[in-house]
Formats: sequence, structure tokens, C-alpha cells
Amino acid sequence: MNIVFVNTLAVWGGCERWVVQVGAALAQRGHQITIMSLPGSETEQNAKKAGLNTKALSLGVDVAFWKIPGLMKFFRRNKSDVVVCVQNRDVKVAGLAAKLAEVPVVLARNGLDVIKKKPDHRLAFTKFVDGIMTNAKVLKDTYMSYGWFADEFIHVIYDGLKLPENVEEIDLRKEAGFPRECKLIVTAGRLVSQKGFDYLVEVASLAKKHKKKWRFVVVGTGKLEGELQNLVRKLQVDDYIKFIGFRSNILAYLNAADLFVLSSRSEGLSSVLREAMSLGKASVATAVNGVPELFQDGRAGLMVERHNPQAIHDGIEKVLNDPPLKAKYEKEALARIKEDFLEEVMIDRLEVLFHTYLDKRKLSQSQSAPSAK
Repeated sequence: MNIVFVNTLAVWGGCERWVVQVGAALAQRGHQITIMSLPGSETEQNAKKAGLNTKALSLGVDVAFWKIPGLMKFFRRNKSDVVVCVQNRDVKVAGLAAKLAEVPVVLARNGLDVIKKKPDHRLAFTKFVDGIMTNAKVLKDTYMSYGWFADEFIHVIYDGLKLPENVEEIDLRKEAGFPRECKLIVTAGRLVSQKGFDYLVEVASLAKKHKKKWRFVVVGTGKLEGELQNLVRKLQVDDYIKFIGFRSNILAYLNAADLFVLSSRSEGLSSVLREAMSLGKASVATAVNGVPELFQDGRAGLMVERHNPQAIHDGIEKVLNDPPLKAKYEKEALARIKEDFLEEVMIDRLEVLFHTYLDKRKLSQSQSAPSAK
């Protein structure tokens, strides 16, 4: 198959990693892959590092319809079989262009509840794509509640990963300037409101107030970095929490943790949470969107109330103060990943889905073709 993934988000996050990961895995199976992304973005750079074909695309706004003729020309020249659009603006522009170019299969893919009950979203996601892929049942349930889609229009395919091997060992306490005897709590993600890192700074303040031997490390960059650093200074917790920026070897940083924490306001099935679980890390996470699905309602990690720094603090305390509970979560976390979240299973399911759509399109074309006299 000739497959094009379109993702024009400027920053590097879970969806962007998914695009490069899936593209590389499908390429290894012999498919022709093109990653269409913002020029100079980390998505483009990482796609090139993975040996994938890339094409620059900058939309700027949701209604960049002047880009459509060029996109149509590309899809036709490329003889694209499948186009997968990740961002809403990608659906509105590249999805429409693919439809007009008569690409056999056009799909949307999202890992957050980004489709809202709005007229422009209804138009784009019911007319510009043939189906929607999402990574959590809770997201499908949300979209089905709108009354716009048939059940078979939305497909839940869990994000998969490879089990880590030979993970680099780092001295994160030394790097962050934290005491040797501290309990190290690590998280990672884009520094945006969705991730709730402001709550984590407040948790650090509570930990300092109660003289806990905890220290926090946040890996990632984003537009709220300045605001978060200001909050750290305001609450005088620069000795308890460090924002250390982007790190390419994220698994090494997760592996250095005594505990992983997810403080998000919303999530699909968090990629960094799954990575921590694949390393056998116990986790405390806010009970948002896909987290109960991933944790199986508390089997593989501790869920706490969202928007509540005190609840996050109390959850951390509960796990760190109960070694048998922590050991249980470590064991069940890895077992949960092995059950449903391996890369090979994800790629198998994607191939089946793409072929199913292609077969339906071929059948439809054969039925609509004029019969020979």
C-alpha cells in the first residue's frame, strides 16, 4: 500500500511519535510511506532519521483551502491508497484534498477528544473522511454520543510499543541536583495546559510543606515553560521540582524513576504512561479519559481525582508508603502492556483495517461500473 500520514502540529508529542513509529513499522513490512509534516519540525526530522519519505506542509490556519490544489496534485502523482490525517486542520484541508483527488481511503486519527460537537467538525469528520481511528474506547463512546456516526465508522486500535531492551542507566538525581536518599518521581510531556504540570508544581509544594523526601523531574518542552518556571519560583520549590527540557532518550529518564506520575487534565491513552508501564514502573495518574481503560480500573496503577493536587499528593504517598502495593502495580503494569499494547499487534490491526477499506472501495467501484454489453 502507498500510505500518507499528515500531521502538521509544530511540537513533538504522543501523536507525532505515533505517526513516525507506525510509518517506520509499516515501511518495514514493505509499504510505501510518506510523512507530511511542518517543515523543520521534529516530526519531519525524526521521520527522516527513520528513513521515511517526507513532504513539507504548512497550513497555518484551519481553512487554508488554497493548499488544496497542490495537495490534490501530490496525492494523484503519488498514487496514494490511504491518507491518514491527525490534526483537525489536517482533516479540513488535506482530508478534503484527498477526497477530491479520489484517494481510495481517507481516515482521521486522534488520541484525544479533539472532535467537538460543532458544525464545522461535523462537516469535516462526516464528509471529508471514510472513518475515524482512535486509541481508546472512551473516545469512541464520546464521539458516538454526538449521534453523527455509525458504530462501524469509528475504530479503536490501541497504540502499541516495543518492550524496552538494554535501557541506558543514568544518574538522574545527580543530573537534577537532588539528594541521594530522595524518592524520585518522574513525568514527561509537552508543557501545555492539558498535561496539568501546574498541578504537579503544587504537589511539590505540598511535599515540601510536609517535609517529604520526594523530588520531581519533568521532561519536555512547550509554550508554558516560562509560566511553569515562574510558578516554581513563586511557590519556592526549585529544590523539589526540576523542568529539564527535551530528552531524546526518554526511556532512560523513566527508568530512573521510583514512581511515574500523570497529572493531566485530559488524555487519550498516554504514550509516556504506557512507556513507563512497559518498564515495570508503578504509576499514579489522574482518572481522565483513557486512563481507567489502561489501568483496568485500578488493576495496573493508582487512579486519583483530576484537577486536585492534594489527591495526587495523597496517591503518591499511598504507593510509596506501601511497598507490596507498589510491587503489585509494577508487576501488573508490565502485564497490561503485554496484553493489549504491543507494536506488532497494533500494526497487524492497522493493516487489516486499511485492507478492509480498500476492498470495500474496490467492491463499490465494481458494482457501480457500467456492465459490458
